[in-house]
Amino acid sequence: MSKFHFQPIRGRAREILKAILQTPEVASCSQKDVFALRLACEEVVMNITSYAYPEGSEDYLDVEILKTDRIIIRFEDGGIPFNPLEHEKPDTTMWWEDRPIGGLGILITIRKMDDVRYAYVDHKNVLTIEKVIKDTE
Repeated sequence: MSKFHFQPIRGRAREILKAILQTPEVASCSQKDVFALRLACEEVVMNITSYAYPEGSEDYLDVEILKTDRIIIRFEDGGIPFNPLEHEKPDTTMWWEDRPIGGLGILITIRKMDDVRYAYVDHKNVLTIEKVIKDTE
């Protein structure tokens, strides 16, 4: 299991994503699975680093990664309570230029992962994503 504690997080999305993708758990997956994990993790990390904390507050992000027959990535932050699974789903039948901004990233995350769960526990947002691993490289 790999564990990370990032603090502060503002402006560090690229570094955080790189750390996640370079773990033995993720790096040992097939290119197809890594691509799906990258899309999902990029969405989650960008949202947390951009929106979870009010300006000037002490921010942090804890990440745990476990690999069994699946990759389980748990993101925990102490930011503003936000359940992305309750966010209104975007109308993907509309032309992209007519669509309001927001929601598409979490929709992609939900579609690329086999399970996505959210809980607000002890004043912390906990988002867990899971991807069944088909084969490794």
